[in-house]
Amino acid sequence: MRAVELLPAAGLLGALVFTGGAVGGAERAATGAVEASAVDVRALGAKGDGKADDTAAFLAAISRAHSGDGVVLVPRGRYRISRPLRLDKVALNGSGVRAWPADVDALPALIPTHRDGPAIILGAGGALSGLGITYHWDEEPDEGPPAVLISGIGATIRDLRIRYAWDGILTDGEHNVGRVNIANVFMVSIRNVGIRITGTWDVPRLCNIEVWNAGPVPRGLRAGTGFLLGKNDLVRMTDCFAFGMHWGFRFEDRIEGCKIEGGTWGVLNGCATDFCAIGMSVKGGHTVSVSGGSFWNHQESLVVEGGDARVRVTGSELKSNGAPVVRVRSCDHAVLTGCSLLRPMKTFDAPAVLLEGGRVVLGTNHIESYGPGVVIESGVRSAAVTGNMIDSHGHAAVVDRRGPQSTIVIESNAVTLSSKKTADEEAP
Repeated sequence: MRAVELLPAAGLLGALVFTGGAVGGAERAATGAVEASAVDVRALGAKGDGKADDTAAFLAAISRAHSGDGVVLVPRGRYRISRPLRLDKVALNGSGVRAWPADVDALPALIPTHRDGPAIILGAGGALSGLGITYHWDEEPDEGPPAVLISGIGATIRDLRIRYAWDGILTDGEHNVGRVNIANVFMVSIRNVGIRITGTWDVPRLCNIEVWNAGPVPRGLRAGTGFLLGKNDLVRMTDCFAFGMHWGFRFEDRIEGCKIEGGTWGVLNGCATDFCAIGMSVKGGHTVSVSGGSFWNHQESLVVEGGDARVRVTGSELKSNGAPVVRVRSCDHAVLTGCSLLRPMKTFDAPAVLLEGGRVVLGTNHIESYGPGVVIESGVRSAAVTGNMIDSHGHAAVVDRRGPQSTIVIESNAVTLSSKKTADEEAP
């Protein structure tokens, strides 16, 4: 066997320290080069004291950057702006990488004082990073502008915090905004819509975005949407989260105020909701695949309605309080496999799964409910309810009200049978 020569511990440590230092130095050098070539808003008169109107300095910096290297630098401070700032092939960057959560004021902050337009408009190639946008309202608003409006292709947003806006980040619903890339965004108390994405021809990406409705004004769960999606071409959503909104994730093929219509084709991986009224609502001709994640809601965790809807959910936990966990009104097909479907509150008797129409596969799930496990209504065209573990706490495991034209297969389920069954209840 060939001998292997080992590097002495001291030499190995030295090599590691040297290598790490070299990489870190290169990264610092690259960051320094970018900042050195950027246009600093302070150099053009911005005060950043939270009192002066710094709009003119920002507009001058954006104009200069557009004809230069395309980067505007915003040092730590609080900058009042009184009109929209448009970025076309220009990046507006906070200084360095800073914390962006809601409870830490580490980012340079923009304070919009106007209410007749967005704080930021991102045109083609526009970018926004390392900043906070905070609205101050004299009284609770009934309407308002988005903090950020996207109107061009290839826009990028990252490391952003938005507080108290009417809408957070919207695409304009009129232009192709393909390849939009949004990551690491924290939103607090968004009144209407956190993220609206529609009109993306080609692979938009949304990653690590949180939309919270948590004060300072109590709003309940009657309104608000975390993520609203319209016409999109293979949208990729990972680790996105909505809290305290009426809808967590809402798919609509017709969105009010948008000229672009049509369905989303896309995937959700590791996304979640908590304390929302409805977790996911798919209405229209959407093709959506959901993998993993937890969806805890007061009403339905998943509602599917649309003759052309195609929805696949696997490996997710869906939990609801006073309504069915899953409700399928109509669809081309809906498939739920390997999920936990939980309806645990004893004070309600809704089923865990309510199937009213379409074609449905319900297989190898854990289903638990203080009501019937699965209810199949006469409008269902075909369904396969197989290989599930159903605990309905004394209620019927499956209520089968199939219509005369329905094709239904119910078999191989491990169930806890109800002690009493009515005439229209049939245990598998």
